[in-house]
Amino acid sequence: MLPLALFLAVLGALSSPRDTQGRPLLLLPDVKAVEGYRRSMSSATAEMQLLDGEIAALIAGQNTDLFTQSRQAQAAFEHAMRIAQEADVQSAPPALDGLRGTAAGTTTAYLEAARLALRWVSLPEETNRTAAENSLAQARQQLKTLEESKWLAKR
Repeated sequence: MLPLALFLAVLGALSSPRDTQGRPLLLLPDVKAVEGYRRSMSSATAEMQLLDGEIAALIAGQNTDLFTQSRQAQAAFEHAMRIAQEADVQSAPPALDGLRGTAAGTTTAYLEAARLALRWVSLPEETNRTAAENSLAQARQQLKTLEESKWLAKR
């Protein structure tokens, strides 16, 4: 029994979330909910960074094949939809309501940027390209604000 208890103690110490001083957090239900939501939003920001690259490449027009470009635009839009839906489904603890609002605004901004990029691919006019670029710039600014949140700062 002693080796099993020692194994479980080491496993718990290695997998426990830590505070800013490096001490393990006691996972009470409210702390567990906050930590779960925080990790979920951290994952969502990583997905939005990937989406940002997809949209930027699309707007840059690196691919001249119309069919490939339209598939990439559709994939980026679907990626943005998945991110927005996943973020919307997550229930935020009351302490993270501000983070939830910022995340919702950021996912909406990326969804709009993907929609405008899709519009630019389907109707390649300079005004549509400019609108997509401006929308992507706004989404990037909101993502930066989200990433700078104290709740998502790298520990």
